[in-house]
Amino acid sequence: MHRIIDPPKGQWDLLPTELTAGEREVAVLFDDKLAIEWEIYVQPHLNGLRPDLVLLNPWAGVAVFEIKDWSLSTLQYQVGRSAIQRTIRQIQLYKEEIFRLYCPRLNDRYGKGAITAGLIFTKVPLAEVNRILSPTLSEAMRKYPEKFPISGSEQVEKGNVDALFPEYNRWGPKKRSIVMSHDTAEDLRGWLRDPDFSQEQRKLLVLNTEQREIAATRTPSGHRRVKGPAGAGKSLALSARAAELASQGKYVLVCTFNITLMNYLRDLVARHARSLAGQGILHPKKVRKQIDFRHFHGWCKWVCESADREKDYKRLRSHFPREEVLNERMAELVREIYNDGPMHESLPFYDAILVDEGQDFRLSWWQTLSEALKRDGEMLLVADKTQNVYGTAAAWTERAMAGAGFSGPWYELKESYRLPSEMEPILKALADRFLLPSGVEVDLPNSVQPELGLDQPPELRWIQVSPGNSMTDICFEEVRRQMRLLQKDVAYPDVIFLAPDNRLGLAFVEKCEQLNVRVLHTFGKDIVGGQVTDNVGVSRDSYRRKLYFFLGDARVKVTTLHSFKGWEARNLVVQVSGVDSPEQQALFYTALTRLKRHPNGSKLTVVSSCPDLASFGESNFPDFYVNSI
Repeated sequence: MHRIIDPPKGQWDLLPTELTAGEREVAVLFDDKLAIEWEIYVQPHLNGLRPDLVLLNPWAGVAVFEIKDWSLSTLQYQVGRSAIQRTIRQIQLYKEEIFRLYCPRLNDRYGKGAITAGLIFTKVPLAEVNRILSPTLSEAMRKYPEKFPISGSEQVEKGNVDALFPEYNRWGPKKRSIVMSHDTAEDLRGWLRDPDFSQEQRKLLVLNTEQREIAATRTPSGHRRVKGPAGAGKSLALSARAAELASQGKYVLVCTFNITLMNYLRDLVARHARSLAGQGILHPKKVRKQIDFRHFHGWCKWVCESADREKDYKRLRSHFPREEVLNERMAELVREIYNDGPMHESLPFYDAILVDEGQDFRLSWWQTLSEALKRDGEMLLVADKTQNVYGTAAAWTERAMAGAGFSGPWYELKESYRLPSEMEPILKALADRFLLPSGVEVDLPNSVQPELGLDQPPELRWIQVSPGNSMTDICFEEVRRQMRLLQKDVAYPDVIFLAPDNRLGLAFVEKCEQLNVRVLHTFGKDIVGGQVTDNVGVSRDSYRRKLYFFLGDARVKVTTLHSFKGWEARNLVVQVSGVDSPEQQALFYTALTRLKRHPNGSKLTVVSSCPDLASFGESNFPDFYVNSI
């Protein structure tokens, strides 16, 4: 039997927040001293609480610790600034929320007794800690010091686990706690385990031969266009190319239409930058400084501000319809600015411009971006015309692309390394029924089989909702079901819910908040298209949320089908309400392609209120259910 340590010791140096010396010392001490049944979770997510350390023993209980490397003078100063009161309230909050939200099966009367909440100061003697903290302690902390242990530097130095964690040896396999159980422990593990995305972030990018060629070479003209089906690694190759160019000191723009996609590409670039650092090329932080990650309309606004043309930008919004501004007028203004010679010194120019999800771009946008390219610079466009959710891909004819600087055939990535093979016939059936009759150019994935066929098949589930039922309630139950039936190597924050629009997404978020499930979402609660909008035409609230939407966040993720384009996940719940237009059909196709295969399996649930999709779901999904009144 071996101890569960999550993440493993060998990955502690790759955590997003660097461990302090004291946090590392205490974690190693507990690993050395505690019985093997105690599991150790370092900087666990815990639905956004993010304590320093959590210990879990299914026979005994739970312990959560805040660890401070403060000096004596810092401790005294923090008391004056009320920071220590916040820290004490924090450990009380940990105990309360673990009991109330994350271990619901704990006994109402005695369950809190299974939870220890401790505070450890690694550089201040205990006598000084007690003297300074004594006036700030709550009544419960004074009455039950063994449940709220406060320790000083000598306890850490001597490895005195009895003082650091008095309850550690009270219960165990031979003398089991009457309030703790394996089911209760499993309830909590889903909040403690490192999410799949965080695990992926600590791995270096692995590129196949074709992806490596894109990452390492350029065409004679400097222009390259790449196409491929969902899961073929287009974003992977683009991100690796960006890191390679930045490592050579080149100034790079990575541009998207989708605001949230910037965050995903930034993470991919960071992973490849670490592999370059391992080769002694350049530190990842220096690579990152050479790259601008921008969504197109945000980049346009930035250019206007840099050229002191913000008044012209605002004038567009007051004189023309919103869609006209976003589709053409803004790009025209930026081209005009770049062609205005005296302003050039204030404008950004790039050695390379890389565009992901290029089928979402208009040709005029591409031409606008090309104005910012240095002489002999490089441009890369990657696209999948099947995912034509904005109806823009048809404009990218061969003749138009020749005018945009492209010649010769597309570079093709033909095989999908991400999608489970079980999705292939489903996507083909969807394309045959909806996409091809609508005239959409279809590039279906051909999934590469894993070695020895070791991948577990995905769970594919379809809920057809009858009229009169609450879609929000049913979607919430399906998300909760996935949380209840998690794979052993994923966590609750890995569950992603995709809503068809802002209104339905907000309804789902409100349901979660009512039931104390914290979520990270991208939905705006202010006016869209009215007075309260941000400077690129979307709600300020939504815009801000999209900028901070990361899969590595500690909460369950909720966003729209549009905003999840380009991303991937192992645990997906997709809500669909209609497939009336070619764009809606392409969007639903795109949503299904977001599922990521894994040796330990993945889960996809579709919740549909669309009658036109009922027969499709019944024919193609192994688990099909009709939810009726």
